[in-house]
Amino acid sequence: MLGILKAGGAYVPLDAGYPRERLAFMVEDAGVEVLVTQASQRGALPEGRYQVVLLDDGALDAEPMQAPESRVDATDPAYVIYTSGSTGRPKGVWVPHRAIVRLLVETNFIQLTAEDRIAQVSNASFDAATFEIWGVLLHGGRLVGVAKDVALSPAAFAAYLRDERISTLFVTTALFNQLVAQSAETFQTVRQLHVGGEAVEPGAMRAALAAGMSGKLVNVYGPTESTTFASWHEVKQIPAGAVTVPIGKPLSNTELYVLDAHGQPVPAGVAGELYIGGDGLALGYLGRPELTAEKFVPHPFGTEPGARLYRTGDQVKQLPDGSVVFLARLDSQVKVRGFRIELGEVESALGQCDGVRESVAVVREDAPGHRRLVAYVAGQNVTAEGLREALKARLPEYMVPAAFVVLDALPLTPNGKVDRKALPKPEATAETSEAYEAPRTRTEETLASVWARVLGVKRVGVKENFFALGGDSILSIQVVAKAGQAGLKVTPKQLFQHPTVEQLAKVVEQG
Repeated sequence: MLGILKAGGAYVPLDAGYPRERLAFMVEDAGVEVLVTQASQRGALPEGRYQVVLLDDGALDAEPMQAPESRVDATDPAYVIYTSGSTGRPKGVWVPHRAIVRLLVETNFIQLTAEDRIAQVSNASFDAATFEIWGVLLHGGRLVGVAKDVALSPAAFAAYLRDERISTLFVTTALFNQLVAQSAETFQTVRQLHVGGEAVEPGAMRAALAAGMSGKLVNVYGPTESTTFASWHEVKQIPAGAVTVPIGKPLSNTELYVLDAHGQPVPAGVAGELYIGGDGLALGYLGRPELTAEKFVPHPFGTEPGARLYRTGDQVKQLPDGSVVFLARLDSQVKVRGFRIELGEVESALGQCDGVRESVAVVREDAPGHRRLVAYVAGQNVTAEGLREALKARLPEYMVPAAFVVLDALPLTPNGKVDRKALPKPEATAETSEAYEAPRTRTEETLASVWARVLGVKRVGVKENFFALGGDSILSIQVVAKAGQAGLKVTPKQLFQHPTVEQLAKVVEQG
């Protein structure tokens, strides 16, 4: 990463776990000229017209050690991160060097020094990694990697934070809520904890504070287009009866405006769309000038030539003290487990599946605090499992719906649009019930009971897949905790590798 920037280039993070079709599009769309990887990852990455540099084949040992001459300035792109796109394909967000500096240098929401140890919980293709990686590199601190298995286990995570002396940490709202629900003391030793990605649960914040958290607890907000964070709110207490937590006031060198449909400021307490300005703005969308012009608009109140504001699509209101409160989205973009998803991209992928006549994707919260993506489909010879496998070949794991509901036809309103309020709650599917095989051992009975409670279904057969039933990484935290309460030691890694009751029971019994 440092080598790319020193050479005057911009980096494009690629997650080798993404479908090859998606990676191939990103590489082609970004015009990648050099692929930097390791031999073990090369097979997962697409072929292309680019030079391949393997970091572990020894060839770099012969290269000069001195830094190359660079003429990069603050407005040149530093990286491109791809986010979900409403047109059915991901879009690349260009982020300049100055935006990274705005996030982490001489800012008001965090204080970092060479003594800080920042945990990297985020994947490099998720823009929170910008905060983690550059927070360390720009201050001489230390970056400490956290394995996914550790981050999803409250006891293991708390021990890791303590043993590794982690001072600064960012976690998604969904992960924070689940970890605190299982152990409110998880973050007691952290000096600066930042939580964001979607609307925060006041009860979880209250529980963390009540458990004796002595560090600084901050609710942060910001789209990729404003370089990770745009606003922050330090949480010192949660008022009784609070239903939300403010996203707060702007970071240093950042501007927030709440405007009406005509682009005019609205009074405090009145809902409007949030616009963001300042040095944290991205350059725009790579190769998408029309979309860039639509979302990055001329600054109506700016004094600098060429100044712009980014239209977030978030409906908010301002409190009398100037703090901003998130209310809702104004479009079909959603956040699930901290991941930004355009429902249109999911629906486009569904429409490409064999036999699908019509489809719609929605986010449901049938259980308090657990938001999940659900697909409703009508067509011929369509099954939930077939749709899941088809989408796994086209979309990242976090964009594959947790549940699929196959209907004869989608319900419509009198004016012919899909009636989202009439879409039924997902239940255990008929094909799942037909495949039911009862538990045979005490361990299988315990695990099946735990899964049924966590997933909200009547029963779970020993051969049914946890993730096919609607499970995800966040729900795995509950499985680990409830299994532990029942006397079974289970780790998230074991659940991911052995996702049926039958498979997991064998691993647990072997110790």
